[in-house]
Amino acid sequence: PPAHLHEREIKENLNYRALSYYSNQMNHRLLPLLLFFSLLSYNAFSQWGDGWALKKNKDGIKVYVREVEGTDIKELRFQTELEASLSSIAAILTNVEGFDDWVYSSVKSETIRKISDTEVLYYTEIDFPWPMSNRDLVLNTRFWQDPHTLAIHSQSFSRHTKKPEIDGIIRMTKADIHWIFTPIGNGKVAVDYFLSSDPGGSIPAWMVNFAADQGPLLTMVKFKEEIEKSKYKNAKLAFVQEFD
Repeated sequence: PPAHLHEREIKENLNYRALSYYSNQMNHRLLPLLLFFSLLSYNAFSQWGDGWALKKNKDGIKVYVREVEGTDIKELRFQTELEASLSSIAAILTNVEGFDDWVYSSVKSETIRKISDTEVLYYTEIDFPWPMSNRDLVLNTRFWQDPHTLAIHSQSFSRHTKKPEIDGIIRMTKADIHWIFTPIGNGKVAVDYFLSSDPGGSIPAWMVNFAADQGPLLTMVKFKEEIEKSKYKNAKLAFVQEFD
């Protein structure tokens, strides 16, 4: 591993005790942020299986967590409903440069390569409060629509070697993110979201797990606000079939 990674790891270990002192200042930003980083359990076909426990139900958003064999860090899932067209949803999910407007603590998102209208390789940096280093990810995302249910899927996996690491930022090497937006009639769409990843560094498992009932609320609220903007609300995408 690059030498600067060892230096950052040492720095975070030295600052571990300082975390409790600064917990009040960090609570509103760090804890919601950490919900995004439950350790990878890499099996996309078992994401929606058994073992999910309801963590929180607030403002129409249900947050679930699940134990992962071999680690103390849990996977995350949340469910909600929203009113939007399927094209609007696809438009917001395919606009990488707009992620910073609604994804919690995202400070720099940019397309590396647009593979097709339904696949993209992109980079994103996540802001972590002091004394921790920011994290970043390189993700390959594919979009598709179920021909029977017309549900929109967005599946992202880490491709961390596709962009050189940046000094001072810890590269996340594992990530599995899956969105499903299923039309349920009367203009409403059911949202199901799954996340399993590893933030790297020396963040304790209890801190990641403690955050799991906060971050989804913040991100989904912003998502619902963002999708009302005219550039999304009036969007029409050729690869999306609307639900009648």
